[in-house]
Amino acid sequence: MIRNFDQLIKEVKGSKTKKIAVAYAHDRDVIEALLKAKEEDIADGILVGPREKIEEILRNLNVEKDRFEIVDEKDERESVKRAISLVKEGKADVLMKGLCSTATLLKGVLDKENGFRTERLLSHLAAFEVPAYHKLILMSDAAMNIAPNLNQKIDIIKNSVEAAHKLGIDIPKVALLAAVEKVNPENMPCTGDAAIITMMNKRGQIKGCIIDGPLAVDNAFSKKSCEVKGIKSEVGGDADIAIAPEIETGNCFYKVLSYLGGFKTAGIIVGAKRPIVLTSRADSEETKFLSIAFAMKTS
Repeated sequence: MIRNFDQLIKEVKGSKTKKIAVAYAHDRDVIEALLKAKEEDIADGILVGPREKIEEILRNLNVEKDRFEIVDEKDERESVKRAISLVKEGKADVLMKGLCSTATLLKGVLDKENGFRTERLLSHLAAFEVPAYHKLILMSDAAMNIAPNLNQKIDIIKNSVEAAHKLGIDIPKVALLAAVEKVNPENMPCTGDAAIITMMNKRGQIKGCIIDGPLAVDNAFSKKSCEVKGIKSEVGGDADIAIAPEIETGNCFYKVLSYLGGFKTAGIIVGAKRPIVLTSRADSEETKFLSIAFAMKTS
């Protein structure tokens, strides 16, 4: 079981080096993260985009232009299409967003003929290393699904659980977050969804994990909080995965831990046939690098 990012990087280093196709790749921050990933023997990049602009960035970084394979493509949509094709054809293991828009990238991934979608919903999955907690925290969804309904939440959970299995967590513990731990469907509909999903898990309708909810954040990550409040839960105080009820909660959770807390963070898109590295331009180089490693381990 992978408990921190150092362990994650060590395991990825110990496996076969994989390739990552970057769509519209003339992005200095992304190329710097890829250089670190290449130096650490974690991933090798295929840069799809305008060759002149990519080579200019490499020159400014004092990097030889043949350090990466470059696929010359000046048009944004065609660049996305070419990068996706590399993944579909098995020439790359992971897709990464460069300077293309998120909408253009995801539209390409979801294309029925040329993309690599599955029947499942795509969702964002973040990982955090918090020194006060005894293992990595996975959390979804901070960036994609605005107000998921019951069935969409189930897809988000399944996506998260599959990724957790690839991190060596055999039976991940999933906390369904809410403001309170009591079921109050009239005033807080998400607590009703949490109760239904918890029962579905107990009856074997959602497999490969243990789910409990609704749980407030303190209940999910503090056994003492559970004891004080009299909450008996297999998940409480030991959650591997936190599922946000909607994007506002997930986005605030992500940004409080990463920006205010300063904790190590990674983020990917899951639910497609291959993971997608889709970081914000405001994310640090370290976050981009760790996101690459996270994607490689879950690919």
